[in-house]
Amino acid sequence: MKEKIAYLRGLMDGMKLPEDDNTKLLRAIADCLDSMADEIETESARVDMLEADVEEINDDIDELDEVLGFLLEEEEEDEDDDDFDWEDDFDYFTCPNCGEVVPVDEEMLQDEADPICPKCNSKLFGE
Repeated sequence: MKEKIAYLRGLMDGMKLPEDDNTKLLRAIADCLDSMADEIETESARVDMLEADVEEINDDIDELDEVLGFLLEEEEEDEDDDDFDWEDDFDYFTCPNCGEVVPVDEEMLQDEADPICPKCNSKLFGE
């Protein structure tokens, strides 16, 4: 664009126009076109910088997407581990003293000592 404006200025200078109102108008139009070309170049440079920034952001988003996918896969694997039913290992008894529900496993039932309520410290199966 700058080259075209320079060409127009060269044409005006080559025509040896008289210094009248028409010539002043043409020079003012050429100055205006020059200013517009400068603005277009500046804005074009800004657009190029923005496009580079957007490309970098897209790359970052792709990286984050990969990391998130990896984390979700790990979470799914952890959830698969959590599918184990822990309740199958315990029997639940209600404390006759305080009413607390206490889990008791096989080992505790086979021990000679009676299981103790963690809330009130009394024996679950009485004296």
